[in-house]
Amino acid sequence: MQFAIENEADVMSYFDHYIPPELTEIVVDQTNLYAQQQMAKMPCPVTKHASSEEWKPVTVIKMKKFLGLIFVTGIVRKPKLELYWPTRGIFQTPILPQNMSRNRFKLIQRYLHFNDNNAAGTNNDRLYKIRTIVDIVLNNFRTNYIPDREISLDESTLGWWVCLRFHVHKM
Repeated sequence: MQFAIENEADVMSYFDHYIPPELTEIVVDQTNLYAQQQMAKMPCPVTKHASSEEWKPVTVIKMKKFLGLIFVTGIVRKPKLELYWPTRGIFQTPILPQNMSRNRFKLIQRYLHFNDNNAAGTNNDRLYKIRTIVDIVLNNFRTNYIPDREISLDESTLGWWVCLRFHVHKM
């Protein structure tokens, strides 16, 4: 399936196609829950310079922006996170500061969460913290991507055995 990306609505349609709204809502809920849990553990009073004092619950729109900016940082590589926010000179990456302040980005990154730690209990699943997200993404990619008749695989896409606590399934 191919998409012609011509405007912002097309980009969001493409994003929602592979990262469905239900997944984004789970990440928003779990991130806000984790931030609330962490702030409850902090000794009172919180100093006026503590970054957690600035926390405002993240919304679905802000989370989508955050995830989009994460994708950008994977494409435009810089040695330090702070270097994505210069406002002058040849090293600018205008898309980041135009969409989110560095402090807000770092706060969301700090509290980014995918599953409730308190609900883990005696769960033996080593991927518990990301299991819900992995299941949604895998199911969505299986549904939305059907390979053509001719497909090429190399050794990096095949299962392999090393000393890991989980294994890669062979196709």
